[in-house]
Amino acid sequence: MAATCWSKALLLIPLAGAMAASAEVRAQAAELDPQDMDVINSESFMSAHPDQLNRLRGLGALRRGENDQAIRQFRIAARYADKLSQALLAQLLWSGNGVTQDRALAYAWMDLAAERGTPLLVADRERYWQALSPEERERALHEGKAIYAEYADKVAKPRLEREMRVTRKETVPGSRIGANTGQLTLCVGDWTTRDGQLICNKQVSSLRYYQKRFWEPAQYWAWQDQVLAYPSGTIEVGAPQQQPVVD
Repeated sequence: MAATCWSKALLLIPLAGAMAASAEVRAQAAELDPQDMDVINSESFMSAHPDQLNRLRGLGALRRGENDQAIRQFRIAARYADKLSQALLAQLLWSGNGVTQDRALAYAWMDLAAERGTPLLVADRERYWQALSPEERERALHEGKAIYAEYADKVAKPRLEREMRVTRKETVPGSRIGANTGQLTLCVGDWTTRDGQLICNKQVSSLRYYQKRFWEPAQYWAWQDQVLAYPSGTIEVGAPQQQPVVD
């Protein structure tokens, strides 16, 4: 499992009830060319998007077998309404791969991940629920109250929106204050590694860097939901397990 760039790291883990999506539809959802990739892999962009930064750090920890660290990073990303990180937390807890297995807590996280009604996540949430014992279901509902209070969209989205709003007002290295055209110099790295391997020689236009889907909340969330709806790959966090179905 190696996810070394944002496009691959924004992909869902194997989920029940796979939903077919054509390559054309997936491409329309992402619409990222190499310069877009430079923007979203840049140090300045990632500093303003802790949802994506900490998800990628978590995936890097998974790749290194540091699952406890991965959980810590996914929790940080989850505080900024990152549904993929919430789903990854759920699957790590469900499988018990490198961490203490807790199926009730896993359900609570998957229920939150499915908060926006994403079909793949809803399907996994229902699969989890059917596999829980009555005692686990009761505890899952109890755990879910605290998780929703801290990580639900209504409290988590504003955190990220504040980060984007503050950073957008700052000057990006290589830019001109107040300019809406011209070139920016970006430091781009591999955010799944410990050091990031930053290279500060990428040139992009300020118009590309500040495109609305990257910075304006309504368009940002719409873009993220598009990617959630049409994933195109897998991240495995543990071996598949047969779970009993509780009537």
